[in-house]
Parts: sequence; structure tokens; C-alpha cells
Amino acid sequence: MPQDTPDTPIGERVRRARRARGMSIDVLAGLIGRSKGWMSMVERGRLPLDKRADIAAIAQTLEIAADDLIGEPAPDLAARLPHINLTRLREVLHEYSLDDPPDVPVRPPDLVAADLRTLDDQLRATDYDAMMRTLPGVMEELHTAAHLGEPERSQALRQLITAAGLAVIVMRHFGHADLAWICGDRARSAAARLEDPVWWAAAAYQRAHARPSANRSRALLDTPRIADELEPHIGDDAMAHQVHGMLRLSSALAHQVCGDHDAAREQAAEAARLAARFEVPDDPHAWELFGVANVGVWRTTLAVEAGDAAEAMRISDGVDLSALASKNRRAALLMDRFRALHMLGRDRQAARELHKAERLSPAQVRHSPLVRETVRDMTAVKDKTLRGIAWRMGAI
Repeated sequence: MPQDTPDTPIGERVRRARRARGMSIDVLAGLIGRSKGWMSMVERGRLPLDKRADIAAIAQTLEIAADDLIGEPAPDLAARLPHINLTRLREVLHEYSLDDPPDVPVRPPDLVAADLRTLDDQLRATDYDAMMRTLPGVMEELHTAAHLGEPERSQALRQLITAAGLAVIVMRHFGHADLAWICGDRARSAAARLEDPVWWAAAAYQRAHARPSANRSRALLDTPRIADELEPHIGDDAMAHQVHGMLRLSSALAHQVCGDHDAAREQAAEAARLAARFEVPDDPHAWELFGVANVGVWRTTLAVEAGDAAEAMRISDGVDLSALASKNRRAALLMDRFRALHMLGRDRQAARELHKAERLSPAQVRHSPLVRETVRDMTAVKDKTLRGIAWRMGAI
């Protein structure tokens, strides 16, 4: 069987995996609830495979990881894609653990907290190079500080969960799912030592989003249960409310990738109700930016994944972009508007939305396999803006 190369289209990957399993196209289509014609068009590249639920269903049926279908751009395209130096972060993650920490000096917690605030600001500004100059050292230091006496130990564990969460987002935006998963698991290890239900739930959220959601990872599928378990511990703590809200959104995505659209809408609606209760509906300092605007971004994603492009546009039209204190969250909304507009046949307008997203967060856009698949489907469109994006992200 021909081997997949990094730039093999998703449809071709599906065909090769199906044939390797000795499965007919009729059987695969039937098992995932699609027609033979739809499946044939996907395999021939005539339809984009750009819905998480479809990718997840095919991967599960063929008994492969969704990562194997999504793939990565070819190595010779690396110069077109944004990249960062991960040597130091990789060394920290591979060399140390909470059971085997490094022997490095430890600063007072307030100095580390200041670094974490700066790192969060840099993430929101998509200044990843600046983050990589500080983040590895902070994570290294926190592994050591987690072995101090109280209260420094608990402070260090909470800060390590925060730092690992920032790293998960960066790794995901650059397509490094392996490192993202290590970061998410490191957060879980820190939370287990902390024995605080709110921080356990926060770490669970980060771990749930360390792998592409189309994998239907246990970490993602567990979020409805974790959200339910957190509720009795919320009290008056603002962060606990925000963690709970983000877990409800994660629960919606978990249901969506499993094809349960009604449950996804219910969870998203609950998140919207929670966000509406805040005095400041879009607090720029909220945990994971939980608020009305960010809920709108998530609900737009869910509508696109459900194939309801008109609803996605309706929801996104109501989102106040200026209320999102993060370039990558604004880019995420524009990326989903791009996908929705393509579904509606408005490709030139779609290209404009994607161009705006790329200007806000180049790495996030160009490393997105779902966006790449949609762009690949649009390469016949005679639009210079789209062609430029397609070339930069390796779709042509």
C-alpha cells in the first residue's frame, strides 16, 4: 500500500486506511451513517472532510487515530509556516517530572506570578517567540517549587497548572499535539497533588483540549461528568464559576463530536446562562476568557460542526470582537465564519474573513487541519487573497 506523506490529502488518507482494513466504501459509509456517494466524494477530494464528528466517526470505524487522518504539512513547506524554538521547553518536559524535579533556584511566588501574567498577555497578543524565552524556565522552576513547604508548595502547584495550560494552547496552535498532551498531563499531575476540586477541574479542561477533539479522547469525553462533579464546590469563587462555564462548553464539544447535536446545544445554552450572570459579561481577566463573547465563539464553532452555516453566521454576527481580549479567540471566530461562509457558497467573503484571522494569529490559522482542508477545497476559486493563504499554509 502506498505510504502517506505529510501532505497527503485527508480524503486519500481515508481511502488508504479503508483499503488497508479490507473494508468496502459501502460498508464504511453505512457504519458512519453517510451515503456511498458522500463517502466517494470525500475520498476523491471532491468534498472537504472538515467536520470533527465526521473525522472522529471515520477514525473510530477504521480503528485508527484521528491524528493519522488529519496529518501535517510536508517538511518542504516548513519555511512557509510560522515556527518557534521548542528545544528548551521540550527538554524541560522530557527531562523532569513532579517526581523527579530539577535542582534550580526558586524565586518568591509573587515574582513567578508576575511572569505568568506577562505570559498570558503575550499569548493573547500571539507573541509566541517572547513566550518561549520565559515559559520553559518558569515551568522548570515550578517543578522544583512544588517540593517546598506550605504555602509555597500549593502556590507552585497552582502556578504550574496555569503555566501548563498556556503551553497547551501554544503547542496546539503550532500543531505539536505530543507536547500539548505532556503539558496537559503535567497539569493533571499537579492538580492531583493539590487536592483542590476547582484546580482539578481546571487541569481537566486543559488536558481535554491537548489533543484534537476529533480523537474523541477520554479526557474530552469526561468533561460532562467533571462539570457535574465541580458544581457542589463552586460557592462564591469567581474562578470556579469560570472553570465550570468552560467545562460546559467543553461538554458541548464532546457531545458534538459524538454526533449528539441536541445535548451539545443544551450544554452550550447552559454556558450562555452562566456567562450572562456575571456583573462584567466579558471580564478580560476571566479564566480562559469565559464570558458572553467567548461563549459566542464556541457556539459559532458548534453550529459550523453541526453543518448549520446560517446559524453560525447569526451567532457570530452577535459577538462583539472588541470584547475578546485575545487575538487568538478573535481569530478562532473568524476561522469559523470562514468555514460557514464557504458552506453557504460565499467564497470571496470567506477568503476575506480568513485573511483577517491570519493577520491576527498566523500560526493558529496556517496549522489548522480543518481550515487547510476547507482551503484545499477552494483552490479553484480565482481569488488572490485565498490563493496567497493557500500557498502560505501548504494547501497548494
